[in-house]
Amino acid sequence: MNPANNIHDTLFRYTMSHSDVAADFLRHYLPPEVTAHLQLDTLAIAKDTFVTPDQRGYYSDLLYTVLLQGDKQGLVYFLFEHKSRPDRFVALQLLRYMVEIWELHRKQHKNTKTLPLIIPIVVYHGKNRRIVSRLVDLIDLPTLANNAYVPHFELTFYDFSPASDEKIKGAIALRLMLTCFRAKNNPTTVEHVMEIFALLAKLDNTETSMRWIEVIATYLFQTMDIERNVMHNIATLQLDESKEDRIMTLAERLRKEGRMEGKLEGKLEGKLEGKLEGEVLGRHAVLRRQLGKRFGKDILDIRMQERLRCATAEQLDLWAERILDAHTLEDVFRE
Repeated sequence: MNPANNIHDTLFRYTMSHSDVAADFLRHYLPPEVTAHLQLDTLAIAKDTFVTPDQRGYYSDLLYTVLLQGDKQGLVYFLFEHKSRPDRFVALQLLRYMVEIWELHRKQHKNTKTLPLIIPIVVYHGKNRRIVSRLVDLIDLPTLANNAYVPHFELTFYDFSPASDEKIKGAIALRLMLTCFRAKNNPTTVEHVMEIFALLAKLDNTETSMRWIEVIATYLFQTMDIERNVMHNIATLQLDESKEDRIMTLAERLRKEGRMEGKLEGKLEGKLEGKLEGEVLGRHAVLRRQLGKRFGKDILDIRMQERLRCATAEQLDLWAERILDAHTLEDVFRE
């Protein structure tokens, strides 16, 4: 599997293999008339993958069993598409997996005379917005009369690409995963990291929550191209000491293991000017947010804003350190 896609696969599997998170997704994204017939507290993983080895660089999947109304067994199949560009023929891919699921059911239930309902769900988070094509849309029909010979099934498709209008909903764990997937398409955007850290701040300090923090932070460290000092400043601003320490300890461990791919290690001298300018802009955005939290919104007059805009990276770091102990705005900017 492509190492970059493996990062997405790991986050998807860790998050969606929790049955409570899968239930949260179904509750918030499937139509109410569908979820009304699902006993969501009975969700249980049946088999973790039907994706063939040659496709695992592009797809991940999870299959859940669920009791339907009347205690009949049904299935929910999540297909997670992490191609950078949309696959027009994903419905064909999905049909193949659904047939394999039914064939497996027949092998496991030798005397069955019926097949279980499968609710197919596709989650996409590539760079480009897309509209899913149904199977009937992919077949070149000579006349509408031939439509009767086409397999018909509805698939629920959710697009979390940057330009998508799909809202991120649900409890914290689900929102963290979906926000991370949307953020990774804009890896230099500091505001995305702020949004994710704000969600992490809402978790308690139990070991279970700390594990979630490590999973999310690991994903950010390997997908977001934001300078390490900026990431540290965000953690200081938005997280309590325990969470901040856990994240920075993780960052150091990943650095030693060589898994951060240079994204959070600071930029070496001699990098292109545009890269360095991007780092300063990132620090600038964090510092403005810190000043607003510490001294109140709209505290920067035109003179202060200009001073921020013209500051070097070193000056911005110095001012960021002073915020923790400063009693007034002037204390931060003193010469």
